[in-house]
Amino acid sequence: MKKEQRSKKPRGLITTSATANNRRDQKEQDIIVTPQTNHDLVDLQKENHSLSIIASNDPSMAQLLATLESTSISKCNINSTSMNSNHKPAQDQVMDQTDSISPQDDLIEILSTPDRGLAVFASRKIKAGNLVLAERPLLRLSKEEENDSDAIEREFSRLSHADQKIYLKLFDAQKSRMTRVTSIYYSNCYNLDSFRPDGKGGSAVGAIASRFNHSCVPNLQLSFNFDKNLMMFYAIRDIPRGKEVCTNYEKNVFDAAVTRQRKLQMYYGFMCQCEACLGPAKNEFWAKSDQRRRAMFEAFKRIQECEKGYTASAVETEDPDPTQSVYIVEALAALVKLESLLVKEGLNGVVLTNTYRSLSKWSERLQDYPQAARWKEKEEINSLHGLGPHAFRTIECDKKIKELVRRADETGQ
Repeated sequence: MKKEQRSKKPRGLITTSATANNRRDQKEQDIIVTPQTNHDLVDLQKENHSLSIIASNDPSMAQLLATLESTSISKCNINSTSMNSNHKPAQDQVMDQTDSISPQDDLIEILSTPDRGLAVFASRKIKAGNLVLAERPLLRLSKEEENDSDAIEREFSRLSHADQKIYLKLFDAQKSRMTRVTSIYYSNCYNLDSFRPDGKGGSAVGAIASRFNHSCVPNLQLSFNFDKNLMMFYAIRDIPRGKEVCTNYEKNVFDAAVTRQRKLQMYYGFMCQCEACLGPAKNEFWAKSDQRRRAMFEAFKRIQECEKGYTASAVETEDPDPTQSVYIVEALAALVKLESLLVKEGLNGVVLTNTYRSLSKWSERLQDYPQAARWKEKEEINSLHGLGPHAFRTIECDKKIKELVRRADETGQ
């Protein structure tokens, strides 16, 4: 296991709560397996998006609710429109979602559950692409500070008395040889590295974000806005009213259910009961979840093999003709299969976004610039709706699309 998972996760906890939300890894690499996902490509028709605050009838949450004003942006409106054939930048079609703050109906609420402790549910239907929560972190540490217990204690001491009380009520995995403050941090922090181009984003803990439970088929994805210091969670597929709102704690989404459950039990102390883990006990469709994920991994391995073969052939040949490379054709076929499987499984987040990026890259290697631009547009749309218009990769997509369109014009395609 990687350092982040081993040092930050509890082992063999005696608890059934799924609120053991520790650091979430979100590496933005070519089709690397990462937590958080997205369903079908979102409806691009113009729609109103509203950001929610938390509501709860649980008296134990009164103090949390009373201090939300200081820790989160409560409400906002968003308008998005579809890209036209001339490619209007996707980020230009969506308002900065934290610039407009006005009263709207709440989207989510924290409720007590009989088997998972506190959990977050949709109080009304939430459309894919909606900004569900924007929250200023209770604690946020840099890459250099996050492994320093003294730094965590120092930042905690700077919190107001009310915020310290909220922090100390968060899930504590009771990690050995750690203070309570440090243990709570490592039990709930989100990894922010992938949201900076240099990969040094550090980590953060949010009062409300820490209440999101896990699902292997999540409907929520984290993004982080460094300019505004906001943890921003987007709906990555439609969420019906009354449905629990969940993120994904685990990195390897291609694992079989038994492997995922073993890791979650070891590091978080609970057995996942999502539809993908229940499998046959859920219905016939989810009974084939492991089969689909095995096929995803096989496609992923083939793409890796093609990358190695293509790179080696390009080095060995003085003047390689990429249009003749068998690796390109095989890689594109594997990627199309992977995309189809991800959408079918409901994994439409970063992994799907990375798949579109790779489809664009291999199409460009084929010198099919119009197709490369089309795949890049899908990546941009998925990034926009899962990471937001502020995300650096959303902005980079627009720049790359313009380059691909220019190259298509220059080659007469």
